[in-house]
Amino acid sequence: MILAIQDANILIDLHNAGLMETYFDLGIETHTTDLVLREVAQPIGVYVLRGQLKVKSLSADELLVLIGFWNEQPSGLTLEDCSVLQLAMQMQAILLTGDNKLRSHATKCQVEVRGILWLLDLLVEETLLDHATAIDCLNKLTKTNPRLPVDECEKRLKLWAEGRGVVPPRPPNN
Repeated sequence: MILAIQDANILIDLHNAGLMETYFDLGIETHTTDLVLREVAQPIGVYVLRGQLKVKSLSADELLVLIGFWNEQPSGLTLEDCSVLQLAMQMQAILLTGDNKLRSHATKCQVEVRGILWLLDLLVEETLLDHATAIDCLNKLTKTNPRLPVDECEKRLKLWAEGRGVVPPRPPNN
């Protein structure tokens, strides 16, 4: 089983691409923090109620520890970023984010980091998305998320149009 901690931008991307239900069909044990959940305007409460998205609510003491952790991190990382980084470190989970500063720092902290393109690759490989639907979803995402790497998006669009895919690297089982 894959254990993953989600940052807000992944939740937003999954919602914008219409992939929330399909994502949970992957069976990834998914967590986030209450701080990150507050950043997400999309209606995702149903996934919390179903137990598909587990939310770590921080106590006052945990919030103080988080603030100390945040103060030790490079500038540019938000308290919300640090909350999911700290949770990924504590749970030895992969961190799902599209935030480049967070990705870079998490990698330095030896946390495995993946993004929305990895999730799309996984959905295609697991045949939860056919190639045409994957193309559709990625085209939606490129319109709503200008930070996606253009070359990697074009690579996938070309492969999926040819009926092929990218084999996503698999994290070790937790």
